[in-house]
Amino acid sequence: MYGFHNQPHVDVPDWSRLLSNYYWRIRNESRDKSKRRRYYRYIAKEKLRLVKSGIDQELVNAVCRYFASFNVITGRKLQKLLMAQSPQLTFDFVYSD
Repeated sequence: MYGFHNQPHVDVPDWSRLLSNYYWRIRNESRDKSKRRRYYRYIAKEKLRLVKSGIDQELVNAVCRYFASFNVITGRKLQKLLMAQSPQLTFDFVYSD
């Protein structure tokens, strides 16, 4: 769970690759505020696109929080959400006599 300098390593889903790139750009453009705003607008559009495509909004927000801070607490919360089964993708078959 603990990686370099107590940063957790969490295997993020493949659909979050673009979000990872945007957050990396925000960290590197710390002085130029107009570029940071531009990337935050890109992130908002990408989050909206992901939620409209059927991905759980709570999961998308957890991935964004993880990319923004890379701390242990957000990594653990993200792991819990990734390990939990999505209620949209499961069927509950109840056997009754």
